[in-house]
Amino acid sequence: MRGTAMLALSVEAHRTGCAVVVATGELDLAGARRVLDKLDRLVTEGRDRIVLDMSGVAFCGAQAMSALVRTRARAQRAGGWLRLAAVPPHVRRVFERTDLDRLFPRYPDVGSAATGRAVSPPPARVAEPGPPSQAR
Repeated sequence: MRGTAMLALSVEAHRTGCAVVVATGELDLAGARRVLDKLDRLVTEGRDRIVLDMSGVAFCGAQAMSALVRTRARAQRAGGWLRLAAVPPHVRRVFERTDLDRLFPRYPDVGSAATGRAVSPPPARVAEPGPPSQAR
C-alpha cells in the first residue's frame, strides 16, 4: 500500500441508464482485483454500459490498467462499453505513454462519459520548419 487510501468503490445509476462506478483511492494490485470483480459483476448482470469515475483515484498501476482493458473488451462483446471519466492528469499521462488513451477517449466528467461526448485530443505537434538553408 502506498499510504494514501485503500480503494473504495460505489455504484450509482445514471439518468441515461448506464452504471457509474465511483473509485476513490488506489488502483494498485489489490484495487485492480476489486475493480475487475465489480466491473465483471456489472457486465454479468447485463449492466454493460459502464462509466468509471476516476476523479478520486490517486494511483493506477499496470494491473488495474490491464483490468480496464479486459473489462472494456468484455463490455463491448456484450454490446456495451466502458468509459473512464475525470481521469486525473497524473493517471492520464500513464495512459498516454502506454497508448491506452487510444482505447479510452477523454471524458472530463461523468455526464460527458454517459452521453459519449469525449474531449477532442489536442492536435499533434508538428515541428515548425527552420529557416531555409542556403546552398553554397
